[in-house]
Amino acid sequence: MTTVFDLILRRLVQGHPEQLLLLLFGGQPPDFIRMADSSLPQSELRADTVIVVEAHGARFAVDVEIQAQADPHFAARLLDYTVRIHRREKLPVLPVAIYLTPEAEGSPPPYGFECPGIRVLTFDFQVVRLWEVDYLQPTLQTAAALLPLSVLESCTGPERIAWAESRIRQAPSLSTEERLDLLVVLGTLASRRFGQDRLSHRLRDIMIDSPFWEEQRAKERTRLWSQLLLTFAEARGLTLPSDASELLALLDAPALESLVNKAVTTPDIAATELRAILTRQGH
Repeated sequence: MTTVFDLILRRLVQGHPEQLLLLLFGGQPPDFIRMADSSLPQSELRADTVIVVEAHGARFAVDVEIQAQADPHFAARLLDYTVRIHRREKLPVLPVAIYLTPEAEGSPPPYGFECPGIRVLTFDFQVVRLWEVDYLQPTLQTAAALLPLSVLESCTGPERIAWAESRIRQAPSLSTEERLDLLVVLGTLASRRFGQDRLSHRLRDIMIDSPFWEEQRAKERTRLWSQLLLTFAEARGLTLPSDASELLALLDAPALESLVNKAVTTPDIAATELRAILTRQGH
């Protein structure tokens, strides 16, 4: 299922990597060389994006990871990604964490560990806090793909929405498809921060008509159904495994909705079916 972060990555990173480099490095970014494979060797994992760049005659890879919520294992995961990319590309790797909100930021770098009396590992990485970026600086105002992120700036108000929308609509470098995707990202981020009633009628219409927005509504419905079923299970005294949420996530939307309806109309049957789901083989 597509998320707003998939759209950010597709339009910001894959479509306009040079503009992403402006965000990461400021007015004198390294030269963009190529996009690298984001799949990680000997693993089913995939990095958000990997870019090969060059500065002062030296090439290196940049691993960019976007974080929307706190993850206590993020630094260790970033270390794993860095090592895998380094071994495949045979280049130095600069890992970068992009935090969308203050709540997404975990422990600051460096990450490391030690044995008694011996520091074994120190792993540093670059951090970009999107709410601290000054999007009005001249170098970023020319980067149309960064405009939706500007509503995250902590010192700005809802008036930034109209400013960013106008610039996206007028940007000559954008295709129609890119413009629509960026407007959807803008509307999503702006409505999360300021409320949907702050969007212009045109922007709200784009959001309503967007297949992406319908996917988000469906995702929110399934999240609420899963939470209702977990509450129902606790009320019925069912034993919940540690991965109960993950087990419910394996069900499709119609199955979750059916279970919720049964919890209301035939709770004993719903409890039996839910117990079977939560105690499937291996639990």
